[in-house]
Amino acid sequence: GGRCNLAGMNTMKREDFIQATLDYAHVHNLWKEGDRILTAVSGGPDSLGLLLFFIEVAKLEKLTIGCCCVNHHMREEAEAETVFVSDVCKEHGIECYIRQAEVPKIAAQTGESLETVGRNLRYKALYEIVDTRKYQWIATAHHADDQAETILYHLLRGSGMSGLTGIHPKREQIIRPFLWATKSQIQEFVDTFPYKPCHDITNDMAITTRNHIRLELLPELKKYNVGIVKTLNQTAEIIREEERILTLETDKLVQQCVNKQPRKILMDIKAFNRIPLAFKRRILRRVMQSVIVENQLKGKTISFDGIEVVRDLIEHGSMGQITSHAGVMVYLACGKAEFFCGNTHDGIKEMVFDDSYELHIEEFSKHPTIIGKNQFILDADKVGHIELRQGRNDDIFFPKGMSGRKQLFKCMKDLKIPAEKRKNWPIIADENYVYWIGFLRGSRYGLPDQQTKRYLVLTLRSK
Repeated sequence: GGRCNLAGMNTMKREDFIQATLDYAHVHNLWKEGDRILTAVSGGPDSLGLLLFFIEVAKLEKLTIGCCCVNHHMREEAEAETVFVSDVCKEHGIECYIRQAEVPKIAAQTGESLETVGRNLRYKALYEIVDTRKYQWIATAHHADDQAETILYHLLRGSGMSGLTGIHPKREQIIRPFLWATKSQIQEFVDTFPYKPCHDITNDMAITTRNHIRLELLPELKKYNVGIVKTLNQTAEIIREEERILTLETDKLVQQCVNKQPRKILMDIKAFNRIPLAFKRRILRRVMQSVIVENQLKGKTISFDGIEVVRDLIEHGSMGQITSHAGVMVYLACGKAEFFCGNTHDGIKEMVFDDSYELHIEEFSKHPTIIGKNQFILDADKVGHIELRQGRNDDIFFPKGMSGRKQLFKCMKDLKIPAEKRKNWPIIADENYVYWIGFLRGSRYGLPDQQTKRYLVLTLRSK
């Protein structure tokens, strides 16, 4: 129940439209008895229809209705439109809140588009009224044609599945009871009342991407599929439910491989690599978005290509390798991928190591068969007291596989360790030599050979 066929319903009686909307609202649990609902009304046919619908059903559904009309100061007619909405509300005893939004002025100051500024100010006004006047919901007049436009808009921008879920019937405090209906069906409903809706002529101009889609792309697509609006709405409904299930599964997988710590997020590489590809991408997007939000990195967006670069590093990279995308640094160490704020161009803002790693030393009488990337082997009889420490300016390193010697920090530079990291990099040494630049390079001194009887296995671990 609750589904209304978009095709074959070009004409319908007022009571049929009301019942179809109620069915849709009840299926999606948009409200309950006793709720207070604030309608967002501009005076155009869609939002006027929304107001009239709630006027018709308020008593039946035991709802209290309010109305908010925002004057965006973008057209001369705007003032008259707010008066019209206010008059309709007075006639039916509806509380009406008129708000002013100086959209052109603020857009000029911020450099944002009129569309973006208008939307932000409109919702700011709506939420202020909801908070101060104790409404539970904000009702908007988005409909099936809007849904089709939104899906096409997101598709053209290369959106993932979340974007293709389109406009949701209910999200946070926003409810959209008209999503089942086409624009023409809403117009027919409004035509049964003695009101002439306002008309915004800018909606008839192809001056924004969405207007181009509505006025040019959708009519063209209807030549190939006359029911394209219905098709796109059904697609959004299918994807929305699948997205919900995939999100729940992602939640479980995140718990298995991700560990949030102060100023960084750790991901277990082995656990991550066992996860199917589709979920890997979802987990990476979620982790990186968490870093962006926590560090208030405004304007940073995560691209598909960026996620693939990070995924490739985690799946195939060596310990000590690093990359960055969208202001998020990803570093491999001790079987973990570390996510934190920074980028490879400006340097790392957070010190990855500090004192967050410790050295474990084990002795064996036989050469271990498997050594991890966070491990190193020495001959116990060739070395002194082994310790984990930071590098020093006078440290000299004798790289394995090379003749001669190098200043330690010069060697670290050659290994692409950022300058900001070198002082904090884990170094394994005794009183005489540096034996291991953690995860990256070993010395030619202290190594086991055929005469070795005692093997030291050094393991760097996260505390």
